[in-house]
Amino acid sequence: MHRISTKEKAIILAKELTRGIERLQLPYSMMNEALTLAQEIIAKKLGRKFSPKAFAASILYIACKEQGYPILFKEVCYAMGLNKKEIKRTLLVYSTIVQKFRKTSKPSVNKYVERLVELLGLNERVKEKAIEIVEEAKNRGLVAGRNPVSIAAAAVYYASKKLRVAITQKEIAAKAFITEATLRNRYKELKQLLGDLELHKHKFRESEILLKKTN
Repeated sequence: MHRISTKEKAIILAKELTRGIERLQLPYSMMNEALTLAQEIIAKKLGRKFSPKAFAASILYIACKEQGYPILFKEVCYAMGLNKKEIKRTLLVYSTIVQKFRKTSKPSVNKYVERLVELLGLNERVKEKAIEIVEEAKNRGLVAGRNPVSIAAAAVYYASKKLRVAITQKEIAAKAFITEATLRNRYKELKQLLGDLELHKHKFRESEILLKKTN
């Protein structure tokens, strides 16, 4: 059985990264970020046991997130043509790299909203409304500790319903790579939270009107 040399692995890695970047229409600066990360990992002798495809997908995903680009994990995997078995392997590689190197990634929920709106072909009004919903949810403590992608997806769905834009939970969940059940749960939480807030504001306005009348 032919054993892949270090040089061959480097060539495969570059090809896989190029494929992912082109299919995802990412800036080519991501290539430099990913290769720099790869060199750091290889220098620590960690990358040798990873398959080139899983390694490429993992470092591209990390590079995007470190640059604040709201890419989705499965979005990267599918763009690079990985099957289910390879996606599981890639997730393990990604988890190992994050654990060993303590790489952090912080795209904001707002960035994920913008990404989903773009992927779904929705208008600016939906994006603005969804971001408004997310900001209110942040102020009320709903966002902390939750998956930012699921919160973004729920906010986009909530905003769409508010603005009467026709889109289904299935369509949004598919683009966000989450289950419809997860989307429904986050949506219910947002609806309850913001519904209570709107009710409070309504009662406050009624009290102000009554006070003015009394005076």
